[in-house]
Amino acid sequence: MEIINGGLNNCDRRGNSDGVDDSGDLVVDIYPLSSYYFSSKPAVASKDENETLADRAQRLKSNYDAHGMRICVEAVILVELFKHPHLLLLQSKNCIYKLPGGRLRSDESEIDGLKRKLSNKLSAADDDSYRNQWNVGECIGTWWKSDFETIPYPYLPSSGKNPKVIFFTMFLQFSIDDDDDDMQECIKLYIVKLPSSKDFIVPKNLKLLAVPLCQLHENRKTYGSIIAGIPELLSRFSINIVDT
Repeated sequence: MEIINGGLNNCDRRGNSDGVDDSGDLVVDIYPLSSYYFSSKPAVASKDENETLADRAQRLKSNYDAHGMRICVEAVILVELFKHPHLLLLQSKNCIYKLPGGRLRSDESEIDGLKRKLSNKLSAADDDSYRNQWNVGECIGTWWKSDFETIPYPYLPSSGKNPKVIFFTMFLQFSIDDDDDDMQECIKLYIVKLPSSKDFIVPKNLKLLAVPLCQLHENRKTYGSIIAGIPELLSRFSINIVDT
């Protein structure tokens, strides 16, 4: 469902401040789509909006040669529509579906970087007052690319010898030694928990969509491996639809 520019618990059983209910299950509270206000703002420049996949791969390779591995953080944001959880996605003019988020700067943490990206793409302005409104939860998955033209892997491929830092997946810690055969990109997904009401201000060159999880499941051809794999990553959570 286009919003702008284009296992369920239907009750009020909420998790505590850590997102865990009395039974010890991980809980994500989601609210009706109608609880949120959506508007638009001037277009935000995008480097890959008008470039081909080959051009993008060459640009990313040049950046990698200059700065090392690219680290991206992306948000998994859920709302309720028709008593079913929907994922918020951005769609650009080239019809590519994306999670809100993007590349980290060299001097910022993953949480701060994701808040900056969310404010830039989904808030009225990118400043501290808007960044602090985003409630970034836990990392639910890590994906790796050894080449910018290849599909991402939900594990560290055997060809990847050196991310140059320590990374955590959901259950394992990787500490990789230096080697010439480096990973070129790391993509980390974070749950972002919405309040019961919020304003979303979306650049005019992007569409904000609410897509049901059942439509995403294993639909790699349309949404790509990462987005299509989100329903499985969410299977360890209890999704609680909160009536407002």
